Amino acid sequence: MKKVLVVDDDPAILTIASTRLEAESVQTLTADNGADGLHMVREHRPDVVVVDLMMPKMHGYTLIQEIRNDPNLSHVKILVTSAKTYSSDIERTRRLGADRYLGKPYDLQEFWDTIAELLEETRPPFTIRFWGTRGSIATPGQDTIKYGGNTSCTEVRCGEQLLILDAGTGIRVLGLSLLREFQQRPIKGHIFVGHTHWDHIQGFPFFAPAFNPSNEFAIYSLHGAERPLDKVFRGQMDSDYFPVLLSDMKANVKFCELESEVLLGETRVSYIFLNHPGLAVGFRISFSGRSLVYISDHENYGRLAPGGPSPNPMDLEIARFAENAELLISEAQYTEEEYVQKKGWGHSTFLDALERAAQAKVKRLAIFHHDPSHDDAFLDRILEFCQQTIADRSYTFSCFLAQEGTSIEL
Repeated sequence: MKKVLVVDDDPAILTIASTRLEAESVQTLTADNGADGLHMVREHRPDVVVVDLMMPKMHGYTLIQEIRNDPNLSHVKILVTSAKTYSSDIERTRRLGADRYLGKPYDLQEFWDTIAELLEETRPPFTIRFWGTRGSIATPGQDTIKYGGNTSCTEVRCGEQLLILDAGTGIRVLGLSLLREFQQRPIKGHIFVGHTHWDHIQGFPFFAPAFNPSNEFAIYSLHGAERPLDKVFRGQMDSDYFPVLLSDMKANVKFCELESEVLLGETRVSYIFLNHPGLAVGFRISFSGRSLVYISDHENYGRLAPGGPSPNPMDLEIARFAENAELLISEAQYTEEEYVQKKGWGHSTFLDALERAAQAKVKRLAIFHHDPSHDDAFLDRILEFCQQTIADRSYTFSCFLAQEGTSIEL
């Protein structure tokens, strides 16, 4: 719940402002003088402080300065409300560090709209970075530099929390980046694996942070069709295939077989079964009022049952799972022509991904899991095709092709 502190020596203003904020499900604190207000902002660290200028014990100008001089309060937004509407006073508060200024008496709707804007600005970061965008097998070389040659791995930061989607070869480079970032500090992360085909787990033996006993990682996926999740990971590091055993990874590595959604503080991760050979799931990550949906390795049910209802109800279920997401990361490997030869391989066409995004009413679509045979020039043409299709069909979302190393802020 968002938190707002109102500091004002007028009890009527405190009551009116608190009532309006609480009607919007905002936790509201109050203080009737500047000194108590400063004590409360340091103790409770609210998202927004509403400051009057003319108050006993400490006036508003000093309160603004005290907040802005405290590095622990750098996230706090400041709204000044005052009967003083001289331009010089407004300019002075801005210079001292206030974010907005409302003259009294203010309209309650304008008051809330201003608070809502400030709360939006205080939302913690929700960042996605692609470390592996290729499907099936890694494809390094001059022809795949732009979109990348590493297999599936996407880093997600929900505030300070680290989530990793899939552990293809891209996780090796992610691991090196994490070592540079954290230096001597311990790393704690959550790795969600949509399914355990090689292109989604083959980078894990090269994930350097997993060899440090100070670090901690939880790996989430389904119980295998024939063996537990941990045995799948141990199997790919069997001495017949790899010189280092899973037990040589000295970090605290925990395997978590999915049975329900996962709650990680303010982050919620739910999953849905996908249509791919073996067991596969897609993920929805919800954090701070925003959602990311990750649909990897999925063949539309309607493609394999063309005689049934259109659209297929199970395809609509996938779309509902992704409904209204800020970003849908969707696998698509084939053109319509390629699909004729590869029907039943468990992958989408580019048109499938576009239609899925339209059905789900998402804001943005990232196409990834690029086919090994598709070089940068080919994918450039695919992007043009996708954008033209969006224009021709009057779709409302934007679309891009995932590129290794690029970041997105939701």
